[in-house]
Amino acid sequence: MGVTAMTFTENWQTGISTHPGPVKRTNEDFYLMKMGKSSRGEELSMVAIADGMGGHGNGDEASKTAILMLERWWNKRLFKYLKKQQTIQQLASHLSAYLSEINKELETNGQKAGTTLSVLLLYQGEYATCHVGDSRIYQLRGGRVGFQHFSRDLQQRPSSFDEQPTEELETTVDIMQLTEDHAWVEQQVKRGVLTKEQARQHKKRNVLTQCLGVGNGVEPDARIGTYQTSDMFLLCSDGFHAMFSEGEIAETLGNLAKEYRDLQMMTDYLVNLANFAGTKDNVTVMCIRNAYGKEPEVNSKSFLTRLKEKWS
Repeated sequence: MGVTAMTFTENWQTGISTHPGPVKRTNEDFYLMKMGKSSRGEELSMVAIADGMGGHGNGDEASKTAILMLERWWNKRLFKYLKKQQTIQQLASHLSAYLSEINKELETNGQKAGTTLSVLLLYQGEYATCHVGDSRIYQLRGGRVGFQHFSRDLQQRPSSFDEQPTEELETTVDIMQLTEDHAWVEQQVKRGVLTKEQARQHKKRNVLTQCLGVGNGVEPDARIGTYQTSDMFLLCSDGFHAMFSEGEIAETLGNLAKEYRDLQMMTDYLVNLANFAGTKDNVTVMCIRNAYGKEPEVNSKSFLTRLKEKWS
């Protein structure tokens, strides 16, 4: 939970929307969005989502604790690492170790409380993800989902986009899931027992193989990569992604980007869409895009193909 707000600056655009859903009374989703600058003036952001496990006691307390501890890491440790000019790979390693600390804190509080936690760091055209559970982080490219420049008068709500300064964007949207679901159905997909669509609708889709606070230790999934101005990142709890296929999410975002002027409008729409579709869980959706990005690679292979080859 938290304050639903859109952040609009010259270089960052975000949207955050959360809702208990049409069935549950308590919202056990918590989120975090932080933005700052290193001592050298380099901009960075950390975005995170935690989904408390309703099947265990105090799921909302577990997700809240995870987010508060993550904020503490941002305030006390991250900028020390940046001062030492550590790489994105080193930051991902530190973050992965800290998720294990969060897990120990939750395990030793005397209550069996579990939560997912998915974290995204964006820093100078590079990203790092660190993740436990089945909340998700997607990277999207194409259509008009990428950064669009608003009026530079930040005191007024923008009425239209300026001319897009980057190369003409593709009409279709490529989507790549950057996190791996720590779930029983995901194991069955890897073994070829279930298709992705069957897993999405399976009665055991909520059975997790890893989460924070329950079990003996965790092995966070950490990955690094690059992003461009023409990219957008989507973070969501399973109350959202369980309702739609990847293709449906990409198509919906592509259509929304043609109609809506800011990401807050888009995330509000996506949460309402999941509720209308009949989700039985809490729903949280976060979107972020950043104007900083490296020049596109000269490569005949598609963005999606290159990412799949990188992680295969």
